[in-house]
Amino acid sequence: MKAIEISKLLVKDVMSTPRITVSKGATVSEVISRMKKERVREIPVIEDGKPLGLVSYYSLLSRRNLPLSAKVEHIMVPCPKLEEDMTIVSAAEELMSTGVRGAPVVRNHKLVGFLSRTDIIRVISKMDELRRRTAGSIMSTAPVSVVESEPVRNAQILMKSLNEKTLPVVADQDLLIGAIGMTEILNVVWSPRGSKPPNEVRGDRKPADVRVGSVMNKHPVSVSPADTLDKVVSIMVSKNLSTLFVAEEMRLVGVVSHTDIMEQIISLRPQEGVYVQITGLDAEDPEVYEIMYDLIGRSMKRIDKMEPPKVLSVHVTSYHQDGLKSKSSLGARLTTDMGMYYSKASDWDLYRSLDTALNMMEKNIKKEREKKRLDARKRRPNL
Repeated sequence: MKAIEISKLLVKDVMSTPRITVSKGATVSEVISRMKKERVREIPVIEDGKPLGLVSYYSLLSRRNLPLSAKVEHIMVPCPKLEEDMTIVSAAEELMSTGVRGAPVVRNHKLVGFLSRTDIIRVISKMDELRRRTAGSIMSTAPVSVVESEPVRNAQILMKSLNEKTLPVVADQDLLIGAIGMTEILNVVWSPRGSKPPNEVRGDRKPADVRVGSVMNKHPVSVSPADTLDKVVSIMVSKNLSTLFVAEEMRLVGVVSHTDIMEQIISLRPQEGVYVQITGLDAEDPEVYEIMYDLIGRSMKRIDKMEPPKVLSVHVTSYHQDGLKSKSSLGARLTTDMGMYYSKASDWDLYRSLDTALNMMEKNIKKEREKKRLDARKRRPNL
């Protein structure tokens, strides 16, 4: 198969025809039925051929209660409008920064196609820089999981806080026994047993006491750490999955998601400084982001002297609410040419938590550099 240069690939080269669209006057009931039938997570909202927004699982489940007769225009979310002549890397950055799984493609403001994360990762098989990388080299380690006896509500909260669509279900010693995704969650909160009255979708309100084990998929799909990215993407596309579990002898060791693969694609762009993505933060004050980006910028300058940083992902989870304060748990992942580095920190002060995580990452990179230097010295012949 002929290799391609990612920098020359345009949106129009890989975009697909929108499988379904809805008008702003469509009802929530109609949208949910079409989502389930077509197995899609997001649907463009169109008026006179122009994209207005998206309706997604998250836009449905983020509401406290939602009548099934409600109109889509009241729940749709803004979305990027990708130009057909944009590069794939630029489009990937746009999808990642806005947190959507796909977006309309326009020409002169009119809908001409749809670009999803699946459309983008399909090209991995033609990319020599990525297709031979292993699942173990790009996976997210220490994945969050649930157990059979937990309420579905717990899984829903975790999905929202982690910005994930599927969670692994484990037994003792991290034995992988199932998976629960947004589809299973939506079936619970939309069905009569999950909502009272049955003409309402419940999001943040407590659904019926349904346990994970009763609705989970009992045949989770997994790969080994040694499997190539080419194989991972092939399985994702053929089975319409956004997340694959990584297991050794059926014991969960990591997760590879569309997000992980998209980060790898973005890392191939011409070096223009580090690409930073912050997720999970509910703060609307621009000053919060300004301070965080300032801390990140100073850290990345120090790291750049050791290894040029490519992509930094920071995810914030808030918990233990105490009045106006909450404790922040922060996970960071940095992609460089030499590999991937992880760090975690938690604190009642968000900025202190971020600073701690960044400092830990710098120390990990220094330690790895020193280890490589010592290994290289040992391999030198004695003179």
